[in-house]
Amino acid sequence: MSIGRLQASFLAAITLALGTIQGILAIDDPARELPGLHNFLKASDTVLLGSEPDGEDSFASLKKMGITTIVSVDGATPDVETAKRFGIRYIHIPIGYDGINNNARLALTRVAKEIQTPLYVHCHHGRHRGPAAVAVVCIAAGSLDHQQATALMTKAGTGKDYTGLWRDVRDFEPPAADAELPELVEVARVESLAAAMAKIDRHFDHLKLCASADWKSPKEHPDLDASAESLLMQEGLHECLRQLTGNHDEQFQHWLKDSDDAAAELHRAIKAGDPTKASQLLKSLEKTCIQCHAAYRNQ
Repeated sequence: MSIGRLQASFLAAITLALGTIQGILAIDDPARELPGLHNFLKASDTVLLGSEPDGEDSFASLKKMGITTIVSVDGATPDVETAKRFGIRYIHIPIGYDGINNNARLALTRVAKEIQTPLYVHCHHGRHRGPAAVAVVCIAAGSLDHQQATALMTKAGTGKDYTGLWRDVRDFEPPAADAELPELVEVARVESLAAAMAKIDRHFDHLKLCASADWKSPKEHPDLDASAESLLMQEGLHECLRQLTGNHDEQFQHWLKDSDDAAAELHRAIKAGDPTKASQLLKSLEKTCIQCHAAYRNQ
């Protein structure tokens, strides 16, 4: 190849790279909406976050911005096939609303070390788990300190009741340089419905303790917070509902939907400081759970 052609190719590559970077830097409005994408926010020069891509237009928007890798921290199976059609790689690192476990922290650290091109991170809506995961990625990459990372979560609208997410970002320290990091996969194995329900049962038990203490933290369990526990239970039920397969009949889906709605209303009652309504809703929710367990779990 001649020197002139080499120079032209080099200039073209530089122009493309600058255009991509400028496009990313221009996006700094958390309220910005793009086709199929919501709660968009720029965390660093090369890390963006928002909601789950919905439809081909959303992947086209990401591609246009130079995104080459998407990281999902949602429990739902990522749309790997559509992403591939746009030349985008998917990485799946599901985390819960109750915090970021050690394996996920290590996987996010690997993302920070290995993925040097523009990156998009999402959960479902892009407000809670996604910003927490991005905070870990950016701390691991050295692009944000802990104060800046928690400020990012505040800007994204991460709820203060998700105490585990805030705790794990606040306490995160990048592992040693020689630490063994997990493999990054397109679709990760998520916990079973039974395991998810077991977690929900624990939150329910914690709420009964709070209810017996007039919806305050019980003396024997001062770490329990009724608002946080009700929110985590509701999120757990909602995620179970989102991820149901065709193996569950209409009655099961109906009871699960009722439980999801009741848990959301319970959380609102607790936040509003209405102990009478909260106690009524907890009893109603317990009745639905007993029915469902008798018909499905206890067979």
